Amino acid sequence: MTWVCKRCKVAKWAFDTTHSLSSENSRLVPLVKKFHLHGNLKQSRGIFIVWNQFMSQEFLPVDLLIPLPEPIKITQLRGFQSNLEIAKLLAKQRNTPLLLTLLDSYPNENTLTPTNSPFQIKSKQELIKSIRNLRIGVVGNHMQSEYIYHHFAKELKSLGALWVSNWIMIRVPNQKTQTCSILS
Repeated sequence: MTWVCKRCKVAKWAFDTTHSLSSENSRLVPLVKKFHLHGNLKQSRGIFIVWNQFMSQEFLPVDLLIPLPEPIKITQLRGFQSNLEIAKLLAKQRNTPLLLTLLDSYPNENTLTPTNSPFQIKSKQELIKSIRNLRIGVVGNHMQSEYIYHHFAKELKSLGALWVSNWIMIRVPNQKTQTCSILS
């Protein structure tokens, strides 16, 4: 399913597209929640198979995959970075390089606001060279807010990224506005 809500038509998001495997009403939600929220690493293979089956032909290729960084507290509770695990599988299957140097750039989940970026990306020359003029796929598991992806894409574009596409497993509407923005 793909659609564009009115909010996305007027909001000037820094990312160019968002592709989602399913919405909150899908039968995949329990699988993704066991993996992303409860730390069941075995579920990653099933999620990857479904993604590969239904989404691999849906969008333009990317030059580089980057797992969306997550707060360290969440990683420590779960025992692994769920975005990284899915990104590894996608990178291997699509023969696309994976950039891991930004995984520690999300310091605190409480710093997220519509105007302030929670990401602390240090502008290093080798990082700029590795993403300049590339199409980037940002891999995420659970999207509840566009702002996280907006701020991350904005940071990537400020470092020279040409195009940013979000690859999301489950898109849950914003609880306050009940809007979604699955773009294609």
